[in-house]
Amino acid sequence: MTHRSASYHALIRRAPATASLFLAALALTACGSQRSTLPPAPARGGAVSLADLARYPEVYADAQITTVGTIATTSDHGAALLVLRGAPGARIVLEPAAAAARLVGRRVRVSGVLTVSFKLGYEILIARIAPAATLSG
Repeated sequence: MTHRSASYHALIRRAPATASLFLAALALTACGSQRSTLPPAPARGGAVSLADLARYPEVYADAQITTVGTIATTSDHGAALLVLRGAPGARIVLEPAAAAARLVGRRVRVSGVLTVSFKLGYEILIARIAPAATLSG
C-alpha cells in the first residue's frame, strides 16, 4: 500500500501541469473570440481619423498626428478659440490660431503634435495646415 501522504503529493505535482494546460487553452480560445477594445494606432504618416482623435485623445497625446476636420470658432471664458469639428468627443483646439484663422469654415488637413494643456485641454500644435483637397503627402 502506498503511504497516504505520498499519493497526496503526487496529485499536487500533477495539478499545476493540468491547470497550466487548462489556462493556456482558455487563453487561446478567448484570443480569437473577442474584438479588441484598443483604439487604432495612427496609420502611416501619423494619420488618425478625427473620430478616433476626439474619442481617444489621451492615446495620441504627445504624438505627431495628421487629421482632417472643419475649422470652427468657439469661446472659452471669453477667449476665442479655433477648433476642429466633424466628430463628437473631446474638443480639439488648433494652436497657434493665427495659422488656421484664414481657413475658418473650411475642411482642412492638419498635421502637428497633439498636446494637453490645463487651459485649453487637447490641442494640435500646427506644423502644416491646408484645405483638405490640396495638401500633398
